[in-house]
Amino acid sequence: MTISSPGIGSNGLDVNAIVTKLVAVESQPITLLQSKSSKIQSTISSWGSLKSQLSTLQDAAASLLDKSTWAARTVSSSNSSAVAATVTSGALAGNYSVSVSQLAQSQTNSSASVTAGSAIGSAGRLDIQLGQWSGSTFTGGSAAAISVAVNATDTLTDIANRINNSKAGINASVVTSGGQDKLIVRGANTGASNGFQIQAFDDTGTAITDGSTGVGKLAYANHGSGIVGMGLSQAAKDSAATVDGVAVSSSTNQITGAVSGLTLNLQQVTTSPATVSVVADTATPTSKVNAFATAYNQLVSSIRTLTKYDPATKAAAALQGDSTATGLQTALRQIITGAGPSGGTYSRLSEVGLETQQDGTLKVNSTKLSAAMANSSNLEALFAANGGSSADNGIARRVRDFAMAANGTGGNVSSRTTNLQTALTRNNADITKMQDRIAVVQARLYKQYNTLDTNLTSLNSLSSLVTQQITTWNKSSS
Repeated sequence: MTISSPGIGSNGLDVNAIVTKLVAVESQPITLLQSKSSKIQSTISSWGSLKSQLSTLQDAAASLLDKSTWAARTVSSSNSSAVAATVTSGALAGNYSVSVSQLAQSQTNSSASVTAGSAIGSAGRLDIQLGQWSGSTFTGGSAAAISVAVNATDTLTDIANRINNSKAGINASVVTSGGQDKLIVRGANTGASNGFQIQAFDDTGTAITDGSTGVGKLAYANHGSGIVGMGLSQAAKDSAATVDGVAVSSSTNQITGAVSGLTLNLQQVTTSPATVSVVADTATPTSKVNAFATAYNQLVSSIRTLTKYDPATKAAAALQGDSTATGLQTALRQIITGAGPSGGTYSRLSEVGLETQQDGTLKVNSTKLSAAMANSSNLEALFAANGGSSADNGIARRVRDFAMAANGTGGNVSSRTTNLQTALTRNNADITKMQDRIAVVQARLYKQYNTLDTNLTSLNSLSSLVTQQITTWNKSSS
């Protein structure tokens, strides 16, 4: 009789199928561990999202602690074409009467006309020095004069280029009209102290006192008998104005320091005073209060979504039942709905327009908030007071400190995330160990069933041999 069994002998034993099914049974714990890893990773991602939103809320709260938020100012002018202005945080609010009697200007000189493109005709040099004129008397500044060489063959254009390259504090150009050239020189800066003197010298170094010929035409200096050389088109002057009747001046057309934090930009002489108004900037703190409410609402909404249970689908969100998440929500709600620092005009956020809704979010009542902005110092105190203790601190300061602590090293959020990372690492290590064990089991099963397949083949061969022998014996007996 032949020894037979499905898949045995010459039909072959399906070792792969057998081992695969056995390994699948052994691997069921790995599937459970992998599912656990996915859940932990999802929880870590959820906490990462909350941590980011908590940081956003911290930043929004911190911006309400910034003094510049509440000290912001705006400025306007009743005659901006004559007097414009800029303002910095903390400038004293008020209306200022500004009259402009003179604009700052730079000194400008022009030479006598010469034939266009003709040479100056004599060699020498021009010594240029910055300083201040008082009538026909010049007082040099602290900087030494700068010398510009003049060749007899130089045209006015050559000389203008050399002056510009000398960096002497004046700018030169040539104006051509009707076949005639004129050298125009201007001070690089406005202001009475930025006037200039140009002394001419011949090629022996002797001062030229005759301003009618050669290099002398390009002088502008007083040699005792009056100013010689170029004509004066415009004298260097400071700007002059009055602010609330007080005289002020500047070497430029910008007046600073007359009113702390206010810069006046003078653009025209006025015939009647311009009113410059500095008022509190409510747009900046309003936008930051709104940003604070938005950041808080995003965080609260996320916590609510991540901790909910959907009875219809019987599905729990990633942080459903997570006491750290619900504790975070409770703590924030207590800060937001709690009383502000004692002794202030405003005691709760609802009084200034941040009203708590049924779902825990904040709704900004713009009418209330706008009214509170008129009393910005008390509104600032509600948000930013620094009383030294949580109860005496402003609400934004409490929120910032809470968020900073929760996200900081050892804080609730950071600790929760760290613990989850540790759990994930441990779980993944268990998966690796299990996979290593399964690999050993798989190798052993392959060896066993391959051996069984070989043995069955041998037994079938022996069975065939025995059957043949029995048949032979039966024939012999007959």
